[in-house]
Amino acid sequence: MASDDLDAQQFSEMAASRVTNELSHPDLNLFLLSFAFSRTATQFARHVESHVHRPSGLTWAGFRILFTVWVCGSMESNRVAHFSGLSRASVSSALKTLERDELITRKSGSSDRRVVLVGLTDKGEIAVKDAYSEQHRVEKDFYGSLTDKERETLTELIEKILFSSVEEV
Repeated sequence: MASDDLDAQQFSEMAASRVTNELSHPDLNLFLLSFAFSRTATQFARHVESHVHRPSGLTWAGFRILFTVWVCGSMESNRVAHFSGLSRASVSSALKTLERDELITRKSGSSDRRVVLVGLTDKGEIAVKDAYSEQHRVEKDFYGSLTDKERETLTELIEKILFSSVEEV
């Protein structure tokens, strides 16, 4: 089969077959779970970034930073990285753009000048609220094939994995 003719289901089946036939993989169901989970998260992030955040002048990382600071309030940049799930390098790069666009402020900590506190500007607060409102419309479509109960169960299962992880990846 030519790669141009593949659909997502066929790709998953081919990946599972290749893993099964060529690797000493102890648990094919675990592979399928990780594979589907990773592909879904990536697909969602790309879709939201291209249909919501880029048109509003943000990146996916920029939105995640704004959202994190909006939820938590002013905080140290290393904590922004932790809660947004981004690397410190990604946060540092995105903060430059967000500050340039007057969406955030960065201030040195009072006791340690190396500590950088990140806060939202009024413009940043409006931007994050508008962006999330639009993202929520996309979420309704993206997860529309699931019932309310299925979404609730999926959320509980994902949070169980997320909150029981020994170390953050």
